[in-house]
Amino acid sequence: MPARMTVLPDERLVALRPALLGALNDAALEVSGAAFGSFLDESMRSLLTEGFQRLGAHEGTVWLLDESKTALVPQFNSGPHAERLVGQFRQRLGAGMISMVAATEQPICENEVCRNERQDRTLDHELGLKTWAMLAVPFSYFSELRGVISCVQLLPADAAVPPPAGFSAAHLHELQHIAGLLSRLIEYRLLAQSLGLDAFG
Repeated sequence: MPARMTVLPDERLVALRPALLGALNDAALEVSGAAFGSFLDESMRSLLTEGFQRLGAHEGTVWLLDESKTALVPQFNSGPHAERLVGQFRQRLGAGMISMVAATEQPICENEVCRNERQDRTLDHELGLKTWAMLAVPFSYFSELRGVISCVQLLPADAAVPPPAGFSAAHLHELQHIAGLLSRLIEYRLLAQSLGLDAFG
């Protein structure tokens, strides 16, 4: 049976835990807004974009809560309308399916979204699109909800074309896995930066 490695807390570092946690919380707040996109490194961006592609999504978005926690703001988008979305659009909490995920902290897998009365169609109308299928999962790091990660399959609003295949429970599980990996990468990078270990980040 292979040996198991056990790393015990270093007493020299345990005493610094309160100060470190405070620094990490401050750093997390710094990147939970407009700075988020510039904070993402190539590995994080690849994790998202390649993951969305594997799921068969036309695009995916990282929505983060604003400072007042009254709206979700796209801070990363993998689609052709990213410039019109990132840091521009605001999805107020209390309206739409993305907000429901943030409020309940429960994921959703929804097909035929455009026929669901719970959908807030504001963004679709602005872009001239219809959302056919959606996956959305809560997004947290350092044990605090920061927003939602979603991906969608879209239809042109004014064209009669066959709908996409939609998403399944397996796709939802994969997006949850992606969100978990991104959380760990963000936590690790913030920890490395807070300790001055950027060379390992």
